[in-house]
Amino acid sequence: MSMIRIVVASDPDDPRLEQLVPMFIDLHAVMHKHGMMQRLAPNGARIWLDGMKAGLERFSRLVLALDGDTVVGFTCGSVKLAPEYLGGERVGHWTQLYVTAEHRRGGVSRAMSERLHEWFTEKGVVSIETQVVRDHPSSVPFAESFGYTVEWINLRKQL
Repeated sequence: MSMIRIVVASDPDDPRLEQLVPMFIDLHAVMHKHGMMQRLAPNGARIWLDGMKAGLERFSRLVLALDGDTVVGFTCGSVKLAPEYLGGERVGHWTQLYVTAEHRRGGVSRAMSERLHEWFTEKGVVSIETQVVRDHPSSVPFAESFGYTVEWINLRKQL
């Protein structure tokens, strides 16, 4: 990971963010392969990126792994409020994590995720939630390495 830089994307007009569109599509293909039932909409990656750009550093954070000016990974999360009946406190939501195949196993995922978790702490969240695809071999152990424990089992019925 010595040549990889971990940076926070704070400018919605940063041209490097366009590199995330094919990565997001690949992320969803991988998640589908490992059990995700929902399908990415035809323009889903663009919709996701536009939404991320709109809330950067206010409601959401996007952390990039760069090899020069080439994005080789990203992770992101957002802050939301729990319902009033659960205390209405700030809750972090770790939403996505992706690293290109050739940059996996080098600590890139951990470095980006640590940077995201620092932001959650700065934002004063009381807990952080994440969802992982049921059959991905490393997702649960990776999340557990950050102190996450299984709270819910999510079920889906396709109609």
